[in-house]
Amino acid sequence: MPVFSNLAGFWALLGLPLLVAVHCLQQRSRSEVVSTLFLLEALAPESRGGRTWDWWRTSRAFWLQVLAVLLATWVLTGPRWVRGESAQTVVLVLDSAVSLTAFRDDAVKAAEAKIAASAGRAARTEWVLLTSDPRQPPLYRGPERTAALAALEAWRPRLGTHDYEPALRLARSLVGAAGETWFITDSLVKVPPDQAAVSVGRPIANVGFAGATVVKDGEGWGWKVLVKNHTDAPQRREWWFEQAGARSAAQPVILDAGALVELGGRFPDGAAEGMLVLEPDAFTADDRLPMMRPRPKELTAGIALEGEDGRFFQKLLAGVDGVRVVGTGTSAALRVARLGADETPAPGAAILLPRSVPETAERRLQTAPVVAERNALVADLNWQGLLGPGAAGLRRGPGDEPLLWQADAPLVWLRPGETAARQLVLNFDWAAGNASRLPATVLLLRRFVETVRAGQPGFYADNFDAGACVPLAARDLAEAAGKITITFTPADGGEETTRVASPADLAVLRAPGEAGFFTVNRGETGLVRGAAQFADARQGDFRRAETFDSGRGPEARAAWERATRPDPLTSVWLVLLGGLLLASWWPAGKQGGRAP
Repeated sequence: MPVFSNLAGFWALLGLPLLVAVHCLQQRSRSEVVSTLFLLEALAPESRGGRTWDWWRTSRAFWLQVLAVLLATWVLTGPRWVRGESAQTVVLVLDSAVSLTAFRDDAVKAAEAKIAASAGRAARTEWVLLTSDPRQPPLYRGPERTAALAALEAWRPRLGTHDYEPALRLARSLVGAAGETWFITDSLVKVPPDQAAVSVGRPIANVGFAGATVVKDGEGWGWKVLVKNHTDAPQRREWWFEQAGARSAAQPVILDAGALVELGGRFPDGAAEGMLVLEPDAFTADDRLPMMRPRPKELTAGIALEGEDGRFFQKLLAGVDGVRVVGTGTSAALRVARLGADETPAPGAAILLPRSVPETAERRLQTAPVVAERNALVADLNWQGLLGPGAAGLRRGPGDEPLLWQADAPLVWLRPGETAARQLVLNFDWAAGNASRLPATVLLLRRFVETVRAGQPGFYADNFDAGACVPLAARDLAEAAGKITITFTPADGGEETTRVASPADLAVLRAPGEAGFFTVNRGETGLVRGAAQFADARQGDFRRAETFDSGRGPEARAAWERATRPDPLTSVWLVLLGGLLLASWWPAGKQGGRAP
């Protein structure tokens, strides 16, 4: 069957009813006085009443003109036949941004329409369904059109704001010169200038949660959340708190155009988790906010220091959640001790300080600036207020990672090892400087203690952004006592699901991509209890969402023309069309009559 390259050519068929109307139209008759009556008999069959319209009667000119209209339609539509050796690749890239949840059904219909339109444009078609999520494999890749349509049901958009170029670049590389790519999204701002796309978005009056914090409040726990109005008009919503099947009284919140409002409250006594709910709207992903009362891992710490230094670290460690200071005679996961220049530190996590410098030693104030390396432990810390005599004389090992420098000498470095066994070496004299009173020093030590605590095996509970990394200790992952399983309960009350963690999950374990509660277990042992929260407020703004179809790009049209061949008789049809028109206009032969 032919494929028509110019569907607008079918408008030429409107000439058929026009022909019928023309052939039903008659010229109004005129009265004329003559001197004889022999012409009356010849005029009898004509219209005597002078009607403008008459019943249609067949004629040679009519049928010739009908054939001319049909032939002109055939030529204008540009029929082409698919070559038997032709092949094409059609790639659809589905936007995985969570904003597409509001238009998922429309996006699936748009993808189905593009698949139907591309079918039959080549003898063989390779269908590829990709998402813009770089961590997700293709939804489908193969020659079966029905299988490609069925694979659309597995598409679940869950990402926040992300880069679409890698997925589109991959799609273009798969297509090559014989095929086309389509990007299914909800806004023009996401589409590159040279990309064929279909957008199914539309403006939505959305109000949703834009962030949350859970903090310890005296003996209990409190929460603070932000509610964002993503519209240009005032909005009113009701909100309430759900916990263990109970629901608090609904309270109103009124937001001006584009306003951001903070709500606050407390967890009920004894409650470890709960759900904050907004009155639902068209975009439901940010209407339910699960919250978890944090419970850090436990970390034991021993302090082998005396005097002011010991009291400083005692106060510092007591202020870190989950840290328990034990006596020096008790085994501890983290040690705080002194180290001599010729000593080799014992294995295990530790904060090491140099031994006291003798009072007779010369001490000079070091005025050189302190320079920080690129490391998360010292990022965004100001060390310019550090005063002291500089480096204390400890020697850095070949594998140690420097964190701070002063006058070409390392002040602080990190000894390599597992996260739970790293050592932080402070190579300066505390008694001769102001390090213990510098905020940067306190923050550095807290960050290090928190990383050591995170590397310890054991259970903890916390709040996570949807799709964020969930840290697990290496010993928890390496334990052979049982498989790692992930149980998830959606925030909207969907069915609870449990799955076994794949090798990719164990490499980088991430929280679920949608709001809800989840649990990570190893066998019967719990490792993590978390609340996954909607994380990207930008995805809730639909003021720039729109609907459009950019049409096929020039590369796709060129590939289709290479896969088909045009009608070889087009010139013949044009000549025949001209002959039909001339024949329809040629006057018919007149019948002669006898002279009176």
